[in-house]
Amino acid sequence: MPHDYLIEALAPLVFRSGKPFGSQAGADGAAFPLPSSLAGLVRTLYADQHKEGFSDALRQIAVAGPLLARREADGRTVPLLPKPNDALYLKDGADTCVIRLAPARLPSGAGCDLPEALMPVQMTRSLDGKPVVGPQFWPLERVIEWSAGAELDFHQLKVEGLASLATEDRTHVALDRKTYAADDGRLFQTGGIELTACQDKQGWESHDLVFLGRGEVKLASTLATFGGERRLSRLHAADTGHYWPAPPHELDAQIRAAKGLRLTLATPAIFSAGHLPGWLDAQTLSGEPPACPGLSLRLRAAAIERWLPVSGWDLATNKARAMRKAVAPGAVYWFELLGDPPSGFLDQLWLRPVSDHTQDRHDGFGLALPAAWLPPAHQ
Repeated sequence: MPHDYLIEALAPLVFRSGKPFGSQAGADGAAFPLPSSLAGLVRTLYADQHKEGFSDALRQIAVAGPLLARREADGRTVPLLPKPNDALYLKDGADTCVIRLAPARLPSGAGCDLPEALMPVQMTRSLDGKPVVGPQFWPLERVIEWSAGAELDFHQLKVEGLASLATEDRTHVALDRKTYAADDGRLFQTGGIELTACQDKQGWESHDLVFLGRGEVKLASTLATFGGERRLSRLHAADTGHYWPAPPHELDAQIRAAKGLRLTLATPAIFSAGHLPGWLDAQTLSGEPPACPGLSLRLRAAAIERWLPVSGWDLATNKARAMRKAVAPGAVYWFELLGDPPSGFLDQLWLRPVSDHTQDRHDGFGLALPAAWLPPAHQ
């Protein structure tokens, strides 16, 4: 039985962005924690609380997350997911609209360099507007509505969503090993994510930001160091379903009726073929997700933005891991169902990892949010 976790930051949290770091490299900006950061935290706490030494068995503990969430004054948590890549903010006169991008066939006489099996992603309505910056995190409820085909109001998203994560930069100085005095000219900066409640003109905010996770092991609530520089956080442990969101009751039937499926990435995914999942045949673009055998899919379209660098430190070999390119969260994949889905497929897909390799899935890379999609052939 999985267990839920909530991580409350007690100081700005530092996570490396993957940029070169050193006295000449400039500031290393704040970055959203990778899934492997949460997996490392959970495994370390489990080993500490159960008095276990480092072993390969720890790496097999599956962990999902982290998901950002807003914690209200009454303790209720509202998950916040990255903006889906099929949503575009466009300025239309004095107003701003949320324009949907969707797979569609090209008009007669038009062409592109995509594989024949893939459809280009296009604007669903023509608008000669200017792209603008908007909320980068949406409430889970709005992501579900958008994935189901609903239109959303930009101003409502600004109120309910989150434009970006607040950051705090700190300047550090290197010390001379002989004199223990500041070494002239050796300054560097680190950026931390500020999640705690802050004060504005109306007083203290009624909410703060937290991280949500889920894992196979039961932990005791405790203080922990999450991220770099040993910044303190508090981990709250709970039973299944206390923090982690559950799928809508009608979603299973909707996907079966539509004969199509869309997957929106909630965490970065690592695929062997770059943007293309390795569990898909390169020629037919069909295959089965590793966590859901029997669910036969054919890829029809994808909306993907710039890749995300993923690296880290390997404790087993005591050396840095090679940098890999991951598909950034918010990416959307549209699939056509080939046959009927197996029983219980939704539980195997809902916020479950779809990355290629087993270890990446254990680390939480590629959590996907499923939704129904009606392929053009069935429209």
